Amino acid sequence: MHSDFWKAPAFRTDFDFLTPNSRYYKIRPQTNKSNRIAESGNRVAQEFVLCGIVGKRTFLKNGPMSDPQTNDKNKPSIDEIQKCIRLLESLTENPELLTSIPEKERIELMIVSGKISRPNRNEIRIRNKTIQHSRRKEIVTLEKKARAATGIRTARTASVFKAPLQITDQTDLRKKENAPELSSPRNCYVCKKEYTRLHFFYDAMCPSCGDLNYTKRFQTAPLHGQVALITGSRLKIGYQATLMLLRAGATVIATTRFPVDAALRFSKEDDFSQWSDRLQIFGLDLRHTPSVELFASYMEQTVDRLDILVNNAAQTVRRPPGFYAHLMEFESLDFHDIPKEAGQLLKLHRDCKRKLASFVGTNLADESALPVSWNGKIPGVGIRSSARLSQIPYSHDSSFELETVFPEGQMDADLQQVDLRKTNSWRLKLGEIQTSEMLEVQLVNAVAPFVLCNRLVSVMRRENTGQKHIVNVSAMEGKFHRFKKEDRHPHTNMAKAALNMLTHTSASDFAKDGIYMNAVDTGWVTDEDPIELSRKKQDLHDFQPPLDIVDGAARVCDPFFDGILTGKHWCGKFLKDYFPIDW
Repeated sequence: MHSDFWKAPAFRTDFDFLTPNSRYYKIRPQTNKSNRIAESGNRVAQEFVLCGIVGKRTFLKNGPMSDPQTNDKNKPSIDEIQKCIRLLESLTENPELLTSIPEKERIELMIVSGKISRPNRNEIRIRNKTIQHSRRKEIVTLEKKARAATGIRTARTASVFKAPLQITDQTDLRKKENAPELSSPRNCYVCKKEYTRLHFFYDAMCPSCGDLNYTKRFQTAPLHGQVALITGSRLKIGYQATLMLLRAGATVIATTRFPVDAALRFSKEDDFSQWSDRLQIFGLDLRHTPSVELFASYMEQTVDRLDILVNNAAQTVRRPPGFYAHLMEFESLDFHDIPKEAGQLLKLHRDCKRKLASFVGTNLADESALPVSWNGKIPGVGIRSSARLSQIPYSHDSSFELETVFPEGQMDADLQQVDLRKTNSWRLKLGEIQTSEMLEVQLVNAVAPFVLCNRLVSVMRRENTGQKHIVNVSAMEGKFHRFKKEDRHPHTNMAKAALNMLTHTSASDFAKDGIYMNAVDTGWVTDEDPIELSRKKQDLHDFQPPLDIVDGAARVCDPFFDGILTGKHWCGKFLKDYFPIDW
């Protein structure tokens, strides 16, 4: 029996086994037979470790990444590995035990052990590739988990977005200080430099940029007694910027196409009672320029002062009527049927509508029963029927089934209708875009800001405080000084370029009266691609936008917050990530 054992091919000649630092390592067996048996057993055990069979722990540089692939059902448990090791050690220390093993099983044991402890060159190559692939996959998985634990990504897991509070708890501060490091460097979204240490809140910034951006999220300044006007205040960046203005003490005039929905949203804020008397919401469709002119006239007559003008509203992707259909139930309510808390935010809007109706001798109740039209004889349709205008379809809006692409009752984290369309205008090139959509984008993104700046600067000039601001919310798409320009959505690019030129041209003139005008890029906050493509990018590349809507709002408010705090006001600049860049 013993003679058969010594003839086993796994123990006859030199054999190779992998090491962590070399492709393979050659050891000559000793002549003493019992030592050869012991050494072979030890090498088999080593191979279990080197091949990833034993649960070797992998670490991020500043924190454990947990055992690799713990969810792999085919992976042996630690108990199973320990049993295997004990068995091999027992056979090594007591060779006579081999005689008790049936010949067939004994031969299989030695063959399998030999394959592990003495692979040929091809097996080594295959094994190395397998190990490298496994370890790369392990690192990717564990780094993905580390990024998922950052504050910005954790907040996105909620069914309804709620802005994360500032970290003040000592436990959270310790977690912040012990942020793990990544195995491979990444490029910072802001400064573009490589980094390995993961910021506790941002998954795409180096620690330095992450700390600055985190501080800016909670920056504020005393705006008591100041009056601000902001467009596009119902959702996302506009909503958060409006809250920042209110919580800083400003009186805010906010516009949106859906004033009732906006009022209901604001009335649900926990601190609503602290600023509710300083907020008034107007319905205004910026696509109807005559209505924007009438709104500006109303502001000139009713507002004593204006300190801050934020042209935030923008149309990036046109949404068909079905996208907004669920909002019409509340927007059609009579003023007296709106909840009291929300209704008080609409008093000036109702007053404006009454003045428009009295101007032409119509009744508001009778008017609401009439079909809405862009070409109606009654002026101010963009004020009187701002929500109903969203239900006027274009010819290309009927190219899909509403129930399929806008499933009833399904809302996203911003409480907007889920949009399941396979494509949208963000993916389109010149030659594929409807002229009507191009015109809408120009009206909202460039023409309306021009009208408001042109008409309301006279109100801003009534009192020279030396710290008044106009913020035109722009985007990198409107920037000329770039080495590469994508060929998609040219209509939005040209609209933002026009807004940039308005800012660049008139800022120096306004500054003479203490009015500082700047264009601001809000940063990459939203993935505008169709939802199917967006999900695919998340699944394949773990991609999510590097910023959230609070970061976008912080960038919008920074010119006047930082200017008031430091006494130094940016003027005529295109601001990205809080600092000027080339136009």
